[in-house]
Amino acid sequence: MNEERNVLLQRVTRKIFEEATTSSLGSTFNIIISFHLKQKFSKDPYNVLLDNPKMFYDGLKEVLGEGAEAVIKLVGNYLILKYNVDCTAEQFVELFKKDGNSSTQRLAEILQNVITREEQRLKAT
Repeated sequence: MNEERNVLLQRVTRKIFEEATTSSLGSTFNIIISFHLKQKFSKDPYNVLLDNPKMFYDGLKEVLGEGAEAVIKLVGNYLILKYNVDCTAEQFVELFKKDGNSSTQRLAEILQNVITREEQRLKAT
């Protein structure tokens, strides 16, 4: 069950990042960033994000420079607008800047909340 949850969280994370950035930055943005981060981490960057948000952020910062914070903030705003998550965009960015288990857990809670809302939406239709 834990493996299934991790796979689902990874898929949801990828989908959220793609949706949040595509409208502003274009569809090729995700392809390019994913490629560079996969090269850097030697594994799926969204696994890194779920395991260690700070490492993901640091890698994103190596690729985008100061633009990394703007991308994370864009994703945070997307989560707030679409899923009404209980977190400001600034708090979302801070989850990526801080090292530690509490940031990883909070990020997992936010993503699990998104999954729960999507499941509820699908059941209502």
